Amino acid sequence: MRLRRDTRSPIGTPLRPGLNAGLSGIQLMNKPFIPAQRIARRAGALWALAAAGALALAGCAAQAAPLGSAPSVTSARHEAAALNAAARLHPVAFLDRIGWGASAAQLQELSRVGATRFLDEELRPDPDPVLPPEVRQQIAALQCTQPLSQLIPPLVRQMKAIQQARRGGQAISAQQAQAALQALNQRKNQLTQEAMTQQLLLAVYAPNQLQQRLTWFWLNHFNVFRGGNIGPMMADYTQHVIAPRALGPFRDLLQATMFSPQMLLYLNNAQNARGHVNENYAREVMELHTLGVGGGYTQTDVTNLARALTGLGVDLSERPVRVRPALRGELWQHGLVVFNPARHDPDPKVVLGHVLQGRGLEEIEQVITLLADDPATARHVSLELAQYFVADHPDPAMVNAMVQTWTRTRGNMGAVLRTMLTSPQFAASLSAPQFKDPMRYVVSAARASFNGRIITNTQPLIGMLYRLGEPLYGRQTPDGYALSGGAWDSPGQLTTRFEVAQQIGAGAPALFGPPPPFLRTRLVVDPADAAGTMGEPGSAMTAAGAMLAQGGATRDVPPKLPPRRPPPDLARSTVFLAAETDLGRATLQALAQTDQRMRWNALWLSSPEFMND
Repeated sequence: MRLRRDTRSPIGTPLRPGLNAGLSGIQLMNKPFIPAQRIARRAGALWALAAAGALALAGCAAQAAPLGSAPSVTSARHEAAALNAAARLHPVAFLDRIGWGASAAQLQELSRVGATRFLDEELRPDPDPVLPPEVRQQIAALQCTQPLSQLIPPLVRQMKAIQQARRGGQAISAQQAQAALQALNQRKNQLTQEAMTQQLLLAVYAPNQLQQRLTWFWLNHFNVFRGGNIGPMMADYTQHVIAPRALGPFRDLLQATMFSPQMLLYLNNAQNARGHVNENYAREVMELHTLGVGGGYTQTDVTNLARALTGLGVDLSERPVRVRPALRGELWQHGLVVFNPARHDPDPKVVLGHVLQGRGLEEIEQVITLLADDPATARHVSLELAQYFVADHPDPAMVNAMVQTWTRTRGNMGAVLRTMLTSPQFAASLSAPQFKDPMRYVVSAARASFNGRIITNTQPLIGMLYRLGEPLYGRQTPDGYALSGGAWDSPGQLTTRFEVAQQIGAGAPALFGPPPPFLRTRLVVDPADAAGTMGEPGSAMTAAGAMLAQGGATRDVPPKLPPRRPPPDLARSTVFLAAETDLGRATLQALAQTDQRMRWNALWLSSPEFMND
């Protein structure tokens, strides 16, 4: 039979019609910032008085607001005044909090328009941010951006061909089989590394910094691990499933991840079928994605949710899904995701005290709404957002305000973020250090150090994240990386950060050279599409082995290494000058004792003030 294919996307729409104390250095050659520092401190004292008064007024207004109501005009004005004052006093901390780190261009824009107008722009979703032409060209050349329906089936076919050759007793050597498997894994790794490249380029250069950072937060919240066929799908998961919905309704984001092949494969819902219920995804969607531990659900709720999700899976076979005629009307497929009614449990189910009505996809729609609208979900996710953007132990009053906004807007994340980022608690937090996790540290260092210079090889950044223990798509367990700063401040972590600071402070020339050969490979033929049988000319096995032996057929001549540049002059950079008034005495003394630029850069980038925001 022919599949009934729904051309509408199921995603977001209805489915139916402390380090520098021990640092040493030498004398700083020029010290033009000392007089400016004194002037800035005097101005900072005036801003501190203004900020304190604005924060007090905002706190009083917040306390006077009725529970569950929208903020009053007076309250909103006081909050705006507090935020503007705090951002003027701590502009680098403000930009570090709402994005991936301050840059010269953003500091200029913040100074021109003020924090509230700057934040208004950041809270507007931008589906196609303006990028430097060189960055746009790099991303356009990445093969990982192809549709999954083109990207994944060839990989699956090649893996099946290798397995069949091994089982079928064909006249192939173990060396041939190993070569084919190695070529296949190399191809998957290439696509995964390309996805990392895309995400890092966007983090460093995209102007919609809040949306970019929030995309990482959701990527971590709805965590999947890059193993198997999931790694080559990570560009799709990050840029098509999560990024467009980062600032939209939470329900749409939950639905998008629930109907993503990445999540269905990672948490085994692709194996969840009537009579063979797999509870992995149902348990994690309640415990991690929505209600949270202590959210009021029971084991029976987990089991019944898993039953409701039976039949929702992934089809990588490229063969029509066959069901009996009575179920054909309920068969549904979009891309690699399929709902097979023959695998679905049609019996009545009770989840969180609600009887699920309807069958198949209608049940799944119901549980998505049920979970997204539950007060426990609002509190659990709001708390995690506050921990990530504001403080490890956020003020309950701020979290309560976020929950109220969630309830009033039915989980509109832009509105919830606005409540958090315009709160007096957020404004006050800009003067309270929050330790950066490795991703924030590495990207903020790149943004502060290179002043818009275009990175052409992200491999050093990828390697830094590996060394710091937070590799992209590398968390194997579904809980994601820790949000609290305390998880990242071990002595070993600080030592590695100093090494990273030295690398970036020296200019990290490898960032501006050609990417490694395996990322420059452009395949002339897809070995999985080759005709013939294994081991014969033109076969998948022969083509894969040839590709491995030759290092991959390429059409591009590797670019020449760029001329070596001196290390960046961070002592006179816009970001340092804006952050200088927040530096402590120990850091200023350490910087004043060195006149060696690379050493100076490393000291600042590894200072407690830079590692916190």
